[in-house]
Amino acid sequence: MNSINNLYLSKRSTELRFVLISVIICSLLWGACCRGPQGPVGPRGPRGLSPVIMVPDDAKTIQQAIDSLPSTGGTVYIKAGIYVLSRGIHLNQSNVTLKGEQGVLVKLADHVNQPVLLIGTDEQTATVTIENITISDMEIDGNKDSQDRETDPERPWIRNNGIDIRKVNDLRMSAVDVHDAISGGIVASWGCNRIFLCNSCLHHNFFDGIALYDSEDILVCDFMCYENGAAGLSLDIKLKHASFDNGSVKNNGDVGIFVRDSEDLSFHDLLIYGNGSHGCFLSHHEPGTNTGVKRLFFESCSFLDNDGWGLYLASPTSESPNNSVVGCLFSGNTLGAIKIDEEGELYQEANIFQ
Repeated sequence: MNSINNLYLSKRSTELRFVLISVIICSLLWGACCRGPQGPVGPRGPRGLSPVIMVPDDAKTIQQAIDSLPSTGGTVYIKAGIYVLSRGIHLNQSNVTLKGEQGVLVKLADHVNQPVLLIGTDEQTATVTIENITISDMEIDGNKDSQDRETDPERPWIRNNGIDIRKVNDLRMSAVDVHDAISGGIVASWGCNRIFLCNSCLHHNFFDGIALYDSEDILVCDFMCYENGAAGLSLDIKLKHASFDNGSVKNNGDVGIFVRDSEDLSFHDLLIYGNGSHGCFLSHHEPGTNTGVKRLFFESCSFLDNDGWGLYLASPTSESPNNSVVGCLFSGNTLGAIKIDEEGELYQEANIFQ
């Protein structure tokens, strides 16, 4: 019996030594892979950790913190407080994170007449692309009642949106509350790619809550667009491959959702309620311009109590083919559930009309 026990213990000891040696070897290999000449790999590059600059401890203002980041990027962490801006914030380099502590409010001072946050180039004709940007956990107030004009007087091609995005790739935004801009809430244009917006509110902006133009590969989820002066969502000018999931588009001054010159868009689990015109209006530019809507898909959306049609496809099949509405609820819309251009076509299945 003792010889059996000794054999068993010897075998277990050998196994444990093998496991320990394996762990040590793996650790050494991992260290070799993840360690450059100047230390471990940081989140932005192979040499050293990315810097974190805290506002107002390390820099007095958010703009000073952004400007002090190295060319490789870094993180600006904003401590709780109210930050009143005498100029809008301009973020124009790649690999930057702006993250707020709970309780951060960024607000334009009176008569500034600029975007609260401009991400990307401010060139009149955008040519420079930046990428890998994260914005999270902050309230952005455009102070529209104390601004004078929709455009920047120094750069009249720039509209004074809450967040204005120009030629940016790989942008992630979460937990932002954007309101009272004298133009739109969040607006993307000039060939943006891969924008992710989630857990956010867009409200009380002078024009649209979210406006997306000439951009591709966009996901907007878990959001609220309400009480904006124009549309909740405005989607136009070569917009492609975008999805809008689990949101509320409510009580906006004009249509809930406006779409034109766009393709491959999907809308899932949206409450489209109480808007000042149609719940959703789909159209085109001049006839024969191939600027309609193509392969739009609405599923499990509720079009309720809008002051117009629930959904209005005001475009012929020649401009706007292959659009579908499946499993949606239409109730209480002033003019009725769905209106289709006499030369238009819309696939419908399993919808509920009340």
